[in-house]
Amino acid sequence: MPSVVADRPRDCTSCRIVSAVGLIGIGGYLANVAWQNKTTAGKVAISTMSLAFVSLGIARYKQEYPFNKKDDDRIV
Repeated sequence: MPSVVADRPRDCTSCRIVSAVGLIGIGGYLANVAWQNKTTAGKVAISTMSLAFVSLGIARYKQEYPFNKKDDDRIV
């Protein structure tokens, strides 16, 4: 009996671009919030989250870890 997960189509380029732009956009918004924050601890915390979202967006576009999908990784 085939698995539903195994039958899903692989990521298309437009799907990767849309999700990467979304993640990078969230990172940009958080960077803007960090600039407006008055405390140093708040700036550091929000800037770190911003960098994490931008890094995830780049990894999503390039299909790197944690977004890489290989045929061997699929659950059957």
